[in-house]
Amino acid sequence: MTRMLDGIDRLVEALVVICFGAIVLVGAAQVFNRYFFNFSLSWSEEFQRYGQIWMIFLAIPVAYRRGMHIGMETLHPILSDTGRRVFLAVVDILWLALAVAMLTGLERLVQVLQMQRSPGLGLPMHWVYGGMILGALYMAFVAVRRLAANAMGQNPDRRIEQA
Repeated sequence: MTRMLDGIDRLVEALVVICFGAIVLVGAAQVFNRYFFNFSLSWSEEFQRYGQIWMIFLAIPVAYRRGMHIGMETLHPILSDTGRRVFLAVVDILWLALAVAMLTGLERLVQVLQMQRSPGLGLPMHWVYGGMILGALYMAFVAVRRLAANAMGQNPDRRIEQA
């Protein structure tokens, strides 16, 4: 089971890296074409913007899973072990609520976007915002995993994970 969960984590991290690499490559190609050939790629800015949507909304739960978001470190030393576990559970429940709220709002947005296409690339707009949906699903997945780990007495707030 742990191997499958780690595989899912690595897949999402790979998608973040691929998005970042694609954004950099397309940006470099745009600058190269403009500088050397005096020719601008009409679709590059749109591609980079949509790549950032995917990258950011997939990276948010990755950072959450690794405990890299801003936390309340000043409370940890003064809380008992039980108080710390309760505090972490409340934080994870709030992250889960955020994921559910995002999915609810995105469900409505995707219904509207199904009939629209992006102007430069011609992509269906619900594909463009699919990264937000995947990110929200992964965020809920991470929150449930952390809540389960906390309930089993494990520390879900790992700062640094082994690769």
